Amino acid sequence: MIEIKLVIVEDDKQLLKQISRILKREISEVYSLSSPEEALKRIPEIHPDIILSDINMPKMSGIEMYKELQNKNINIPIILASAFTEPKYFLEAIRLKVKNFIIKPINVDHLLSEIKNFEKELIEKKEYKTKDDLFVVQSRMAAMGEMLTNIAHQWKQPLNTISLCASSIQLDLELKPKNYEDEFPIYIDHIIDSVKYMSTTIEDFQDYLKPNKLETCFYLKETFKKVEKLIDAQCKTNNITIIKNITNTNFCSYQNELIQVILNILKNSIDELIKKEDLDKYIFIDVYNKDKDIIIEIKDNAGGIDPSIINLIFNPYFSTKKDKGTGIGLYMSKQIIENLNGKIEVDNSIYFYNNINYTGAIFTITLSPIKKELTIELEN
Repeated sequence: MIEIKLVIVEDDKQLLKQISRILKREISEVYSLSSPEEALKRIPEIHPDIILSDINMPKMSGIEMYKELQNKNINIPIILASAFTEPKYFLEAIRLKVKNFIIKPINVDHLLSEIKNFEKELIEKKEYKTKDDLFVVQSRMAAMGEMLTNIAHQWKQPLNTISLCASSIQLDLELKPKNYEDEFPIYIDHIIDSVKYMSTTIEDFQDYLKPNKLETCFYLKETFKKVEKLIDAQCKTNNITIIKNITNTNFCSYQNELIQVILNILKNSIDELIKKEDLDKYIFIDVYNKDKDIIIEIKDNAGGIDPSIINLIFNPYFSTKKDKGTGIGLYMSKQIIENLNGKIEVDNSIYFYNNINYTGAIFTITLSPIKKELTIELEN
């Protein structure tokens, strides 16, 4: 049994009944519709996997019906059938990217063979989507783990401040010095400032982690400010300096997804720089426009990537961190950037900074502006 949903659109009711009866023996779900008008109403409800339609029907042809479905963003594969062989039908079918074009009278064995091949393609796509969804979940879980580590870094200093202020208040209460009333407000101010900082930190992480499937227009300078907040404590702890040269250009897309990519790259640089001793540690971020594209370059001075593996780093589950790495961060970064109408590349770079020769990895992200107009206002 072929496990798919098939819609048949045929105005000849006798032929419709006959072919439906035959196909129902081989296909799990078959829906018989006697006109394109009925099909346009029912297809959005049925959600079929594939459509088999006659071309020559009164009022509306099968090709016109398919165009109307596409205009409604209903992109379902279709097999068109016709007793006529005019080239215009073939040319139109090719232009509309129909699944297949068959000649009447329909050879049922040939039709079933085509549908079985389609079922195999469908199964492969579903398996691929399942694997891809798993990568997305694993990537977000890995990101959440890294974010929790960063929160711990961010909170160390304010927690120490709160602890010291509380101890000072307790000591002052015991000793009750003459100037206690003057000192007390200072302690309270320190505690309030620390709590505000911790609250802001949590909000920053929540903004990053919450799902956001809406396209927005945003300034890239603001995007990198959000990124820097998330890694600031870790960079300070490990004496890593971030040097930015960012053109204040705007981009319309999915900001959180772009932040995830940038964080993945920066986290890898930080991990490599932490291993280096007796070295001034730098990460350079350059953002500029080239023709109509936006270029983001991120490089470090951690020594670069082994040339023997540099072509593998975007592969799923490939990691140089052994049991500490998931091997999906850069793979997902590549998928995200390609979904944002862009590309990501990596190379090793040799450069001078402050009269010192450095070597490090350089990631280059090229983003092409989305063609359609977005009416969302830019973030301030």
